Amino acid sequence: MFNYKSTGEYEPVNIIENFNADIKFVSNALCLICLRPNKIWCNFLNDFINYKIFIIIDDNNFDYTELQNIYTNISFIKIDNSKCKANYYFNVNTMINKLISGWDKALYYFSIENTIYDFIWFLEDDVFFYNENVLFNIDKKYSNADLISKKCNINTSGKKINKWHWKKIDINYELPYYNGMMCIVRLSKKMLNCINVYAKKNKTLFFLEALFPTVAIKNNLIHNSPIEFENIYYRHNITKEQVNKVWLYHPVKDMNDHIVFRKL
Repeated sequence: MFNYKSTGEYEPVNIIENFNADIKFVSNALCLICLRPNKIWCNFLNDFINYKIFIIIDDNNFDYTELQNIYTNISFIKIDNSKCKANYYFNVNTMINKLISGWDKALYYFSIENTIYDFIWFLEDDVFFYNENVLFNIDKKYSNADLISKKCNINTSGKKINKWHWKKIDINYELPYYNGMMCIVRLSKKMLNCINVYAKKNKTLFFLEALFPTVAIKNNLIHNSPIEFENIYYRHNITKEQVNKVWLYHPVKDMNDHIVFRKL
């Protein structure tokens, strides 16, 4: 197993094959962002021991009472859109033509309502990883990182560049800007505070794939892009033969595939 360095080189790292149950990331959390919870995800996350588990439910009409009674190790959270709007947490996922999305609600919740966690994993429900140990190993190797994500790209031309979504995004920072796949990230409390400062100052946020790396770099935060993120794609047909027990994968939209892939 290798760790990607900013120099473009790779260096060997030791993989923890079995996490120690006596070592607790008591100040770490995991937040799954979804329209409505899927029981396959709930079954998987309910057994985690090193993270406090939250599921942000974007559908505010969804009744999660039954799920909360079954999955006692998971906190199911719904956030009224008005709270996000009042605190300027919107436009984080505008590419789906939705002013306030599950991402806005998740960032609002951990920046405003629940600020006790030092580090939080945020992920969408079409991300796959084999077990809790995948995240635990990354945490051990990058314990001080403010942003852990896939590698990002640089934009030195702003809206003049005719690719990706740059022409649709307004950013109140000086160039350059940055972007990358951000469907699974780990953010620090410091990073969330910087996002909150931007929201208050500018009375809006911007698309998460540019928001996270740009805020991190502009605020001189620590940003790591481990090799475990190399199989995070926008579109990709991921098969069982490609899956291992230490990397992250996206997209895996069929929840039945999650079950199959965990039978390695």
